[in-house]
Amino acid sequence: EEYHHQSVQRTSELSTMLEIYYFPLFAKVAPIVALEHSGLDYIYKKPENWAEMKPTLTWGCLPCLKNLPEAHGGGDLGQEMAILNYIASAADGNKMKGRDLSEELVSHQLYGEGEDIYQSLGRIKNKLISNEDALDFWNKNNHVKTTHNRKFGVYVFLQMLENFITKCGKAKEGKYTTSGCTVGECKLWCSLHCLILIEPTVLDEHTGLKTFYTRFLQETATQNILNGSKTDGIMSQYFVKPEGM
Repeated sequence: EEYHHQSVQRTSELSTMLEIYYFPLFAKVAPIVALEHSGLDYIYKKPENWAEMKPTLTWGCLPCLKNLPEAHGGGDLGQEMAILNYIASAADGNKMKGRDLSEELVSHQLYGEGEDIYQSLGRIKNKLISNEDALDFWNKNNHVKTTHNRKFGVYVFLQMLENFITKCGKAKEGKYTTSGCTVGECKLWCSLHCLILIEPTVLDEHTGLKTFYTRFLQETATQNILNGSKTDGIMSQYFVKPEGM
């Protein structure tokens, strides 16, 4: 099924409708969230037959952005970071990219932190670490920043993100950049939402970060994705609590 997001045409090159393919799961959904915030015209599609589709994709994974105009390379674009960077460049103005180079670099760093959190949750989901280590990830007393970053607990990530939003100077506004919805902020918010779905109080002691999460949550574009109106129903929760939490 197709869900067409009506908006003003954003660039002269975009004569075709972008198609974003992904599973109906709240996991690597940052490109969908970013597309909705960007104002670019797009259609969300679920893979009808994933076994058939998978070998046809350049990188054999989703999300995948299809129908790029010839001026932008044509064909399809895989890998979440590449899709987000494309959205940042193709969207009108600098809302998704950042006002200047310093904000672009903020966005890129937030993408990295969002992905680190995502990978940590993925290791728990796919049982690539012991249940003991999974519980340790969620342990409020796990504040050790000197260990290998693969072993960072969630509260280490959150404190670093809290420090960073303070450094960026917009903590009271709940923004890391001027627009507050660069593609990196979209990615970070999606990872924070995955945490919130597991533990609703996880951000309570991080004032700036919680302000960021709440402000972004309340944006109309974000609600359009969460309420299922653009994704054929509400996306299922993917990451879950470790046993015994």
